[in-house]
Amino acid sequence: MTKKIFKKHWFFFIFITIFFFILLFKLVFYVRPFYDWDESLYIKSGLEMFEKKYFLFPVWQEKIWFDKPPLIPFVYASIIKIFPFINPEISTRVFTLLIGIFTLTLIYFFYYQVIKNVFLTTLIIFLAATRPIFIQRLQVVNLDIFLLLGWIGYILFFNRFFLSLFFLIISVFSKSLIGFYPVFLMFSYYFYLFLTKKIDIKKFKKILIKLFIHFLIPFSWFILMFIKYGNTFLKMHIIESHFRRVTASIEFHFGEKLFYFNIIKKEFEIYLLLSLIGILLLFWHFRKKRLSNKELFFSFYLTPWFIFLNLTKTKIFWYLLPAIPQFAFFSLYPITFLKNKKILFNFLIFFLFVFIFYQFFWQKKFFNTFYSQYDSKYYMAITAKKYCQTLGILIDKKTRNDFETLEKLGLLISTSKWWGNHPSIFYYFGKKLNLYFNKKNFLKDINKYECIVLEKNDIDTFNLKKFKLINHFDSLFLYQKQIQ
Repeated sequence: MTKKIFKKHWFFFIFITIFFFILLFKLVFYVRPFYDWDESLYIKSGLEMFEKKYFLFPVWQEKIWFDKPPLIPFVYASIIKIFPFINPEISTRVFTLLIGIFTLTLIYFFYYQVIKNVFLTTLIIFLAATRPIFIQRLQVVNLDIFLLLGWIGYILFFNRFFLSLFFLIISVFSKSLIGFYPVFLMFSYYFYLFLTKKIDIKKFKKILIKLFIHFLIPFSWFILMFIKYGNTFLKMHIIESHFRRVTASIEFHFGEKLFYFNIIKKEFEIYLLLSLIGILLLFWHFRKKRLSNKELFFSFYLTPWFIFLNLTKTKIFWYLLPAIPQFAFFSLYPITFLKNKKILFNFLIFFLFVFIFYQFFWQKKFFNTFYSQYDSKYYMAITAKKYCQTLGILIDKKTRNDFETLEKLGLLISTSKWWGNHPSIFYYFGKKLNLYFNKKNFLKDINKYECIVLEKNDIDTFNLKKFKLINHFDSLFLYQKQIQ
């Protein structure tokens, strides 16, 4: 069976293997520190889970981080534990790449059921994988790629009870309630089939029972956590982490009303017009009965997510990841119109492969594009780790003022002040540190710390006779208490 699949889809497997090794080369030979906001956050919280031997939630600075489910921090920390001889900045990102390649493979087989052409479906994967958001998520520690993996895997293997449940568990324990997306989509699909008398009541009841069991098994974790932690869990995990993101632009995640639509325009550029043609063509084919109900469902499966995002108030660009393959599919679907004209059809696919390849490697300079850098925060943190056991950091004045404004507007959540300017400081320092958003509180506690960090603009407002300067990193100044 496996041999037959490889023989039929040989072109895709050659493509995805080459694509994997290109990205692998970059990750291994162009190592950069954890920099993307989520990277050090998930790594550090996962490692603390192992340190505290607590696995129900991520742990941050010895506090339970109720915002996220435990799976992703746990998995990334496990990779570091399993491969201690490999640089964590390599091992965790290579693991992300492997998950991403597997996800792209499932997306390929997902859309192949509609397209039924190896070359065109592979082209769709190539277009999706080289969009800026997708290529970035393939190279950094994140949970979004796991969410997409769970969403696609659940639908693709829905007829296999335990395998589909496995993918649902991945999506739910990656991003919580949003992970149930495929269950609600499958319910909507089968409800439509029942209403249009495509399936009888017996079949519909059987599907409902399956969906209910699938929903109930991962949802039991939410029930148990509410029983164990009560209103704390309800407030931080459900209300703040979910509903507030829909109803308010919490923290610094502001954006115009068309924020996500404008990003899609930027991601797909000239292809976006083709996607509108693709949508119209899909409906036309369905009306002419050239597409089945199942094929239409697969064709629009990720569209509701994009619509939902545009209704939310919190704007974060990487939330768009699941919409990227959807628009890649829409953009290239019009080529199916030429299926019967084989020479033109194959030439156009070949031309687009060359064009996307040119854009990806030359125009967008793939090997010169990095999502991380050795910045002042990194150098300060590793220097502090060498000289200090305890560290107190006064957040810069601009950030303090910004947080004060957000607090007055009610746009902060319980954990907003846990991370400071950047979680990477916590990871690379690796010891207990405290952040201060209030200068008076910092002044009151200043003698508690062996070392302190001040921004240049704050230095003159403190009496630092008891401290000596270790070094400064751009505008960050690291001081150590002098031995009396």
